[in-house]
Amino acid sequence: MKRLTAGASALALCALLVATSASSGAQPRTALRAFNCHRALDPGDRSTSLTAVMRPVAGTKHMAMRFDLLMSAPNALMSPRVVNAGDLGVWITPTNPTLGQLSGDVWKLQKSVVNLAAPATYKFRVAFRWTGAGGRPLQTLVRYSPKCQQRELRPDLLVQSIAVTPADNQPADDLYTAVISNAGNSTAGPFQVLFAPGGGGATKTRTVPKLRAHRSVSERFAGPLCTTGEAPTITADSTMEVDDLNRANNSMVATCPAATGHVSGGAVRHRRAGVAR
Repeated sequence: MKRLTAGASALALCALLVATSASSGAQPRTALRAFNCHRALDPGDRSTSLTAVMRPVAGTKHMAMRFDLLMSAPNALMSPRVVNAGDLGVWITPTNPTLGQLSGDVWKLQKSVVNLAAPATYKFRVAFRWTGAGGRPLQTLVRYSPKCQQRELRPDLLVQSIAVTPADNQPADDLYTAVISNAGNSTAGPFQVLFAPGGGGATKTRTVPKLRAHRSVSERFAGPLCTTGEAPTITADSTMEVDDLNRANNSMVATCPAATGHVSGGAVRHRRAGVAR
């Protein structure tokens, strides 16, 4: 009796192994392949794409796929938002309406989305739907792609600060030292830095051949004494040669330091140093 029980157990185990082996050799009903995340400086060249693969389940009469693109802003606390563009969010069916009615049918559909905003992170949500005779729903399945992180790659020039100091041996002038920074993620240049006196005098320019990402350069200009209401303005990329991310921070008006000087020979000389931030 014990031998029969052991033999029956061994037979059952063998059958289980055969069934598992057959199951593991079966093709998956769905798959996401060839995922790509293309990063670029130009927003029009940024894209993400993949290929969705779908096979029929038992009793399939029709198959359909739906692609959604989810977008998350950096450090966002809210849930990802759904991007609305083209046929995103729409159920798509094969051009051959009978595809899926044979067990060996395979449907492959490539999907790409271009002109992605940055900085942001994207991922596809792909839904698969099988229906049987009379439109009877058989099964629905959802898969997610890897993430596509798009960085903002454009340069971002800004006037970070302006220091105002007396010009040596030039009693009627001050020295204006501007720190020009590139807060973006790519190199900028060449570009012009413009010095415009507040009183409407002659402007001056300096050329910056190149400014790498997250670097700074100092440019000095001699100009009229700094007076409140007529302080000079310094502008980075005054001729707009650079594809700048944010032009609102490209200019700064100097802040004149408080006078702490004395009268000598009928003229007031200021002994001061200040930084506009």
